[in-house]
Amino acid sequence: MQIRHKLLLWFTGLVSVLLLAFSAYVYWSYADFRTQAFQQRLVRKAELLYQILDDERVDKALATLPEQAGYIYSPTGQLLYASPNAGDYTASPAFQAEVRQEGRVAFDFASPHHLYRKEGVALTFRHENEPGLYLAVVTAYDNAGFTREHTLLLTLLYGFLGAVVLVSGLGLVFARWAILPFNRLIAQLRQPSLTQPFRLRPLHAHDEAGELAAAFNSLLARQEALAQSQQAFIAQASHELRTPLTTVKGWLETSLAYDADAASLREGIRQAAQELDKLTALANGLLHLAHLEGLGTRLERHPLELMDLLLDVIDTVQHQRPAQRLALAVGEGVQQQLSAPTVLGNSHLLRTALTNLVDNACKYSNGQPVALRLEMHTDLAIRLTIEDRGIGIAPADAERIFQPLTRGTNSQHVSGFGIGLTLAQQIIHLHQGQLWLRPRPGGGTVAEVELPLLPAVE
Repeated sequence: MQIRHKLLLWFTGLVSVLLLAFSAYVYWSYADFRTQAFQQRLVRKAELLYQILDDERVDKALATLPEQAGYIYSPTGQLLYASPNAGDYTASPAFQAEVRQEGRVAFDFASPHHLYRKEGVALTFRHENEPGLYLAVVTAYDNAGFTREHTLLLTLLYGFLGAVVLVSGLGLVFARWAILPFNRLIAQLRQPSLTQPFRLRPLHAHDEAGELAAAFNSLLARQEALAQSQQAFIAQASHELRTPLTTVKGWLETSLAYDADAASLREGIRQAAQELDKLTALANGLLHLAHLEGLGTRLERHPLELMDLLLDVIDTVQHQRPAQRLALAVGEGVQQQLSAPTVLGNSHLLRTALTNLVDNACKYSNGQPVALRLEMHTDLAIRLTIEDRGIGIAPADAERIFQPLTRGTNSQHVSGFGIGLTLAQQIIHLHQGQLWLRPRPGGGTVAEVELPLLPAVE
């Protein structure tokens, strides 16, 4: 069911219930008023009826209500008097006893040839100091009152039906008007030819439809950026994979065609093996990226002392680059901790991320020293700063430097595939951390890693 139909049904139903409740209140209020007013008239007639025992002419003076009938019963329950038009009602002994107990009782009863029930009032009185209670009973048929009550019922019923029809029509117009901004967005989406880049244009930017269009446009922008990134990734990956394969094939074909001695063959095979090593490293990096995409909450985490992990990373990089100077400084806040700063994470992945960052700093530093600093950021977070004095990152490359297989425009003379930073960022994000790259005053790059700490156990 469409939303406008739901709005129409809810709107019509709500108004109908309110109208029905109001109509029922008016009708029952009038019915109760008619009953009370007619009973009061009957009471006044009954209070005068006992005079008929002394003066029979009073009966004619009292008979002013439609089909009025009067009865007088003795204390013993004997009928002493009945008006000329009486005969359709007889007070039973049980009823007489109830009236003598209550003093006054209003009642109604079915009478032949009448659509509605006749009404009556019975009350007690004493006569000339005689013992016992006499009963005066007066009945009548409120024909005019019932007619007005029936007319009111029909008026309210027809008014209710007319109001429901009117409200339904107005509700349909209201629902169409309320859904119009969404219908316009749907019509834009159903256009046979969508312009690129396509964006929704809402009637009003600040209503719900406008907010929906803004969210949809933002989603389209992210999808377009993702698609462009994927296209660039595929193109770059194809190029990076094709280049070593072509080189390997060229060396092997050259060796087969021209190398006649063992030394030349070994040189060709060595060159081919080097290109295969590059190809293997690239493939491993791509597989590692794909593996990280599917980890999410399934990542195994254990408490890790960050200082031990960092010293292990420095030792690994120093072993790979023995000529590179690395300096580690520990902030005063870290030194004052009662226990070693501990993070909850995966040892292998965090070691990979930090190794990539430190190795990148060494690789692009042109032999200049690389400084590392570990300090407390807050009581619940720690920050690692890796600072090099190398070529830095060009401003034009800052926004896309974390994309896979993307390298800075000023780093083409340095070997690499543009995967290390992407891996590092994704691994740190998996550990609820943050990674920033910013230029270093005087040249170079500063990489900042922030990781949440496990609360210290007291």
